[in-house]
Amino acid sequence: MLLGKLQSLLNEDSFFWFFALLGSGLFIIQFAITLIFHSIDGSDDSDGGNFKWLSKQAVVGFFMMFGWIGLTCQKEFTLPKSSSILFSLAGGILTIFLTGLIFKGAKKLHSPGTVFNLDNAIGKQATIYQRISKNGVGKISLSLNNFTHEIDAISLHPEDLDSFTSVQIIKKTDEKTVLVAPIQ
Repeated sequence: MLLGKLQSLLNEDSFFWFFALLGSGLFIIQFAITLIFHSIDGSDDSDGGNFKWLSKQAVVGFFMMFGWIGLTCQKEFTLPKSSSILFSLAGGILTIFLTGLIFKGAKKLHSPGTVFNLDNAIGKQATIYQRISKNGVGKISLSLNNFTHEIDAISLHPEDLDSFTSVQIIKKTDEKTVLVAPIQ
């Protein structure tokens, strides 16, 4: 009874159409959601180093390729049902494998970027970018690791320090401000 229903389902193309349309529809939805949410917050949906071969993208790819390959085998090549299923399974499994390789390769492209640590600036020379008034806050420009950073700065010097004055960073006063002294 069950085998007869399965056989009649396979004789109709609805079996492969189901997987082809399900996979294609889910792929389009995943793609749209990824574009929308990535452009809103710039976040990445990856889970760091926890790489998995059987991801939601791989399963969707399996469904999509299983259905479309099955339909192609039946409609274009007029292969028997059993051959169509075998080619569909092979194509789906190959899709999982290729999806995994693509995501594994993409993770290698991830860069931590440049992490600026204010502690690394202590003892370095900088140039005043925005005047520092006595007992006030200004800005300095510092070149560190081939990047230029603007940092809030204060000075205990009894007079104002004008722009383009060379200073040395003495210490960090908080997470975004340093104490500077003019270089004589």
